[in-house]
Amino acid sequence: TVCPVNATVHNEEGLNVMAYNRCIGTRYCANNCPYKVRRFNFFDYNQRPIDKLYWGPLAPKGTEETIKLQKNPNVTVRMRGVMEKCTFCVQRIEEAKINARVRARDSDNIKIPAGSLQTACQQACPADAIVFGDLKDEKSEISQLRALPQNYSLLEYLNVRPRLTYLGRIRNPNPAMPGARTSYIPSHGHGESHGHENATENHSSEEAHK
Repeated sequence: TVCPVNATVHNEEGLNVMAYNRCIGTRYCANNCPYKVRRFNFFDYNQRPIDKLYWGPLAPKGTEETIKLQKNPNVTVRMRGVMEKCTFCVQRIEEAKINARVRARDSDNIKIPAGSLQTACQQACPADAIVFGDLKDEKSEISQLRALPQNYSLLEYLNVRPRLTYLGRIRNPNPAMPGARTSYIPSHGHGESHGHENATENHSSEEAHK
């Protein structure tokens, strides 16, 4: 890591996580991120009333509904001056772990059931183009998707080994071609997988992008 205060690290599950109260906003991580997905938080929603963020006669009055939705009680409130990135909904992962421990009681065999955990983007995607799951489970949907020949990751030649990968869409497979597959699992086209050592996510879209 290039962070001088170790505010962004990989946890034991492979997730790249952030400690917001440790971040001092040097932006070194943004400069060195090969995917440029880290953003600096310039906003100070917690310092001023939301309806006074913008001044002047044309400024909107009251609080916008979209800003109200931004106050997610399940997500850590970040202050101005820190770096932010996708957390793969770590709060949902932890909730699923807690529920699994409660169900297991005194048993040491604690495992999150397949399909019991969804990231926010996966839950909201109308095309079911995102899959998140356990890579260690060879029978899981995500493991089968990652094994497909059209699975790829961006900047793979740099050996960055991201948790997020994609699937190339097969629009018109020719069954007469040598080595052709008669079916692909499931009807995901272009896919993207992210998550941690135990979890990955796949997205489908009409083009290979991201």
